[in-house]
Amino acid sequence: MSDPSAPNPALQPAVPPSQVAGARAGWIAEAMLEAMPLPALAVTAAGGVAFANGAAQDLLMRSLASLQRAGLARALNADSPLLDLVRRAWSEQSVLNARDVDLAGPGFGPVRADVLAAPSEEGGFVCLVLRAKGQGRDLAERVHDGAGARSMAAMGQTLAHEVKNPLAGIRGAAQLLLLDAPPGQDELVRLIIDETDRVRRLIDRMESFGADGPVAFQPVNVHTLLERVAALAENGFAEAMGVRRQFDPSLPDVLGDPDQLMQVFLNLAKNAAEAATARADDGEIVLASAWRHGLKVRTPGGELRDLPVEIAFQDNGRGVASDLRDCLFEPFVTSKAGGTGLGLPLVQKIVAAHGGTVDFESQPGRTVFRVRLPPARTTSSARASAGDTARNMP
Repeated sequence: MSDPSAPNPALQPAVPPSQVAGARAGWIAEAMLEAMPLPALAVTAAGGVAFANGAAQDLLMRSLASLQRAGLARALNADSPLLDLVRRAWSEQSVLNARDVDLAGPGFGPVRADVLAAPSEEGGFVCLVLRAKGQGRDLAERVHDGAGARSMAAMGQTLAHEVKNPLAGIRGAAQLLLLDAPPGQDELVRLIIDETDRVRRLIDRMESFGADGPVAFQPVNVHTLLERVAALAENGFAEAMGVRRQFDPSLPDVLGDPDQLMQVFLNLAKNAAEAATARADDGEIVLASAWRHGLKVRTPGGELRDLPVEIAFQDNGRGVASDLRDCLFEPFVTSKAGGTGLGLPLVQKIVAAHGGTVDFESQPGRTVFRVRLPPARTTSSARASAGDTARNMP
């Protein structure tokens, strides 16, 4: 008979406890890096990629398997300053910080980012953490900053109350004057009416920044909305140019208000079409959708939100002017003649109310606005492996 006090071999660890603890620490570290909303990579001294979290894969537009096969040098342009930063951090064995580093590669960019490079002599790699900046204000700052939206809400409500009533009186008086206006002066009276109507429309748009109303959440098929936008584009505001679709038909529904999301998609498609009209004969817009596994954003309440559903609007126009990129989502910022600069702030407000984000990247000949939204329900684990095939969106 066996001694009941003796340890049961079947219950003993197959490896020493120190190795078990080390492996567990490695799993925890990898899980923490994967949960980070900022792109993070572990790059070996020889330039190989040992690890890249989901945010880094989305930024570089390559899957982890692709990055491990190609290495960092092939994921970036040959003259990328990031490669030199990795070499310096490793050779000097010191933590380096670099601001406003321009990143670009065969499949992405340009993107401007602040970079932290920290060498690990024990593991033989350099840890890179990137904070992308080039798409207006930093993504995390825009997610957490509600002060601008609240200011616009107060401004919209004040203007609606203080200005709309006097405007109605001015317009009514002008209409009475028009009845008895002498020849030659009726055009001046009509000008008063037209300008009063224009100001009223501006106030109406600003009023949309007022107190948030409830969102009528329901499962929404984004492709149904995108097909409607494409049809409107082909038969209206983009009829003189090409309209291309690049949809991932396996995307799940998102949870949202279909009318509000339609307003967002239509606004971004119209902006893309207006930008593409600068091309004489080959203007084109692309409506695309994809699953972007790994992108997570932390909400002001501390919740880490997964935003894998991506809807993109691309044009081949001249790009966003460099002096507008850091303030493009601010109210009254526009490069359009006669534009109000309220379209993109409203887009951002609606997307934020749906728990998502909107961002962009731009260079001459290629501008992409991307809306990221959470799915309506948890998808199967097989969906997480779609990253390799879904990273082909423009």
